[in-house]
Amino acid sequence: MTAPLWAVSGAEAIRLVATGQAAVSDLAAAARQRAEDIDGGIGAWRIRDDEAVAAAAKELDGGSGPLAGLLVGVKDVIDTADLPTGYGSELFSGHQPTADADVVRTLRRAGATVLGKTESTEFAMFRPARTRNPFDPERTPGGSSSGSAAAVASGMAAVALGTQTAGSVVRPAAYCGVYGYKPARGWTSTRGIWLLAQHLDTVGLFARRAADLVVMYRALAGPTVSRVAATHLRPAAVPGRAAVLDTDPWAPADGDVDAAIASVAGRLADHGWAIDEMKMPAAWRALPELQETVMAVEVAHNLRAALGSRVDQISEAARMIIDWGSATTAPAYLSALAAVDAAVDAAASLAEHFDLLLCPSAPGVAPHGLASTGDPVMCRPATVLGLPAANLPYARRPDGMPVGVQAISPRFDDAAFLADLVTVEAAFPAEDVAPLAQPVQTTYRS
Repeated sequence: MTAPLWAVSGAEAIRLVATGQAAVSDLAAAARQRAEDIDGGIGAWRIRDDEAVAAAAKELDGGSGPLAGLLVGVKDVIDTADLPTGYGSELFSGHQPTADADVVRTLRRAGATVLGKTESTEFAMFRPARTRNPFDPERTPGGSSSGSAAAVASGMAAVALGTQTAGSVVRPAAYCGVYGYKPARGWTSTRGIWLLAQHLDTVGLFARRAADLVVMYRALAGPTVSRVAATHLRPAAVPGRAAVLDTDPWAPADGDVDAAIASVAGRLADHGWAIDEMKMPAAWRALPELQETVMAVEVAHNLRAALGSRVDQISEAARMIIDWGSATTAPAYLSALAAVDAAVDAAASLAEHFDLLLCPSAPGVAPHGLASTGDPVMCRPATVLGLPAANLPYARRPDGMPVGVQAISPRFDDAAFLADLVTVEAAFPAEDVAPLAQPVQTTYRS
């Protein structure tokens, strides 16, 4: 049976347009109808201008640009010149940027179509947005890129942009059952994106297929990054090496997560991968706390600079981070950065033995309730190290809830990591990779 247009992957949509089997306007119309049918029960979109999307798609009919047919959701902390950008805050209600963020401009110039702005938590931190988990509306979709994860998981967008400062790409991807890819820090421009923490902020990608991550990465990678060869890229026929990382020093994971990791490791072993178990390197044990220190200090400085006297009007959760950062001494901040450098050195030694490290994306499935976005503890380490990391969307509980497995690269080599993600995906039946959520079609109520 042929999949409906709203359900095709981004790479497949590009192929359909390039071969004349579908028009961009057909794909945009299908996405619009999908959103009208189900977003009332999810709340993934902060704002859409369907008429403008239809007009832009019509101009692209016939395949103008290498990404023509790619339908993208953009997180509401990323500037768009044609749509308001509120940074997840009432303080910026109706705010209209004068220019697209670099990543948005690049995608549009290549022929991609921006469908709208997806919901973000307040300033990409911890106060939840209105989005619900598409697999269970009584559970959180995660944060802060909640809308992007939910839109992709439910077929309202093929791909979406997010940002990660703690766990804001990998964790919502885990809760919503899609790929959430945080490349190596610095891989693309962050100009035109709300600044939280300069040592941590990273643009991330959401998709239902690994090939779509490759498409997005190649379009957005900066010129310096794109010139870097994948020095550890293996021939496709050569199996990789993975280690299951003992993350108990960070936080305990529940039995569902342990079973999911064992299942993924077992599948890879069946396909010839060498699988080992690895104790936590000593230099990595304190990484979650180090990330929290760096984030608090930089958020405190940047929010005060951006908001001025309005900083008193933000949520209690955001003010707590500012208070924490303001109370942290300069020596403590510099000590944290130095400890992170030592932890990066430990990663270099691991790179000699492993291609991937497997660990939890989150301690469990999406928690019940909408008052919290869940715990980012398992994502903080890769973020503060700046290493590539991704949620692998291959596991489900018997009740259908997604269970996240995180893959971390021990080297700063996005090209090799993406090649491994494509190889790993090929080891799983197609129906086990990011099955689409089928949301209950109820109207969202705040």
